[in-house]
Amino acid sequence: MKKLAAQALAFQYRLQIENAQTILNNNNSSLNTVDQALHDIINATEKLKMLNSMMINSVEEIKKNKKAS
Repeated sequence: MKKLAAQALAFQYRLQIENAQTILNNNNSSLNTVDQALHDIINATEKLKMLNSMMINSVEEIKKNKKAS
Protein backbone atom coordinates (compact mmCIF):
# COMPACT_ATOMS: atom_id res chain seq x y z
CA MET A 1 0.00 0.00 0.00
CA LYS A 2 2.85 2.37 0.82
CA LYS A 3 4.42 1.73 -2.57
CA LEU A 4 1.23 2.65 -4.39
CA ALA A 5 0.80 5.80 -2.32
CA ALA A 6 4.42 6.77 -2.97
CA GLN A 7 3.94 6.27 -6.70
CA ALA A 8 0.84 8.45 -6.68
CA LEU A 9 2.64 11.21 -4.80
CA ALA A 10 5.64 10.99 -7.11
CA PHE A 11 3.35 11.33 -10.12
CA GLN A 12 1.63 14.34 -8.54
CA TYR A 13 4.95 16.06 -7.79
CA ARG A 14 6.27 15.39 -11.30
CA LEU A 15 3.09 16.84 -12.74
CA GLN A 16 3.53 19.97 -10.60
CA ILE A 17 7.08 20.35 -11.92
CA GLU A 18 5.96 19.91 -15.53
CA ASN A 19 3.18 22.47 -15.09
CA ALA A 20 5.59 24.95 -13.52
CA GLN A 21 8.11 24.41 -16.32
CA THR A 22 5.39 25.19 -18.85
CA ILE A 23 4.74 28.48 -17.07
CA LEU A 24 8.46 29.29 -17.06
CA ASN A 25 8.65 28.64 -20.80
CA ASN A 26 5.76 31.03 -21.45
CA ASN A 27 7.21 34.44 -22.30
CA ASN A 28 4.00 36.23 -21.33
CA SER A 29 3.92 35.05 -17.70
CA SER A 30 3.90 37.70 -15.01
CA LEU A 31 6.75 37.85 -12.52
CA ASN A 32 4.43 36.72 -9.75
CA THR A 33 3.43 33.66 -11.78
CA VAL A 34 7.06 32.87 -12.57
CA ASP A 35 7.95 33.23 -8.90
CA GLN A 36 5.15 30.84 -7.92
CA ALA A 37 6.25 28.36 -10.60
CA LEU A 38 9.81 28.40 -9.26
CA HIS A 39 8.49 27.92 -5.74
CA ASP A 40 6.38 24.96 -6.92
CA ILE A 41 9.39 23.36 -8.64
CA ILE A 42 11.56 23.70 -5.55
CA ASN A 43 8.88 22.30 -3.23
CA ALA A 44 8.00 19.39 -5.50
CA THR A 45 11.68 18.53 -5.99
CA GLU A 46 12.31 18.51 -2.25
CA LYS A 47 9.23 16.35 -1.70
CA LEU A 48 10.40 13.90 -4.36
CA LYS A 49 13.82 13.67 -2.70
CA MET A 50 12.21 13.01 0.68
CA LEU A 51 9.83 10.44 -0.79
CA ASN A 52 12.72 8.68 -2.51
CA SER A 53 14.67 8.58 0.74
CA MET A 54 11.67 7.18 2.60
CA MET A 55 11.23 4.43 0.01
CA ILE A 56 14.93 3.52 0.07
CA ASN A 57 14.78 3.24 3.86
CA SER A 58 11.63 1.14 3.64
CA VAL A 59 13.24 -1.26 1.15
CA GLU A 60 16.34 -1.56 3.33
CA GLU A 61 14.17 -2.32 6.37
CA ILE A 62 12.32 -5.03 4.48
CA LYS A 63 15.61 -6.59 3.37
CA LYS A 64 16.88 -6.58 6.98
CA ASN A 65 13.67 -8.21 8.21
CA LYS A 66 13.93 -10.93 5.56
CA LYS A 67 17.55 -11.67 6.51
CA ALA A 68 16.62 -11.85 10.20
CA SER A 69 13.85 -14.39 9.52
